Amino acid sequence: MEKKELSRYQFLKSIGFKGSALMAILASCTQKEDYVLDSLIVNKNGQPVKTLDSTQATALTPSGSTTLPGTTPGGSTGGTTAGSTNLSGKVTTDELNTIKNFLLKIDLTSSSASALMTAGGYLISNSIVVAAYNPGEYVAAQNLCTHQPRQRIIFNRSEFYCTDHGARFSMTGQGLNSLGSRGLVVYRTANDGKTLLIFS
Repeated sequence: MEKKELSRYQFLKSIGFKGSALMAILASCTQKEDYVLDSLIVNKNGQPVKTLDSTQATALTPSGSTTLPGTTPGGSTGGTTAGSTNLSGKVTTDELNTIKNFLLKIDLTSSSASALMTAGGYLISNSIVVAAYNPGEYVAAQNLCTHQPRQRIIFNRSEFYCTDHGARFSMTGQGLNSLGSRGLVVYRTANDGKTLLIFS
């Protein structure tokens, strides 16, 4: 009998693991050779970077304000430019209270939101994937994949990923491979450190 060496991924697939169960087992691995994905890593501006350490870098717009994922300089989709009435990112409690038509409200102090306390952690609620891409900074997207309409989107290190067929999406919703070419709906987020609102 010929001895064949399998990677952990190949072995788990061969014994029947698939979808989210397969991803959960693989995500618990800590060895580099166990990674199935070589994920694109992006900074706060959605720009590709070489290491996770450089995700902290923030590019400045000409006005000196920062640009968050899903926004453009000048606040055309809700950036943090001065005088903008569209809120996103870290805001005061008073500013947060002005948002009335939100899709999801999360109490960041509750134990059910503990996954959002570490970078890369995520939770799924009301068909929305909410993830912490840095401590205290959040991104949210629909849980329904645009490749095939299945609620299998998760957050994987620094991108959204469909566990069914491998569609990949940036934090701004842009497709990162052919399966994700239709893009993904990404929502705006605002928080005051205690409450996180997801809105469009």
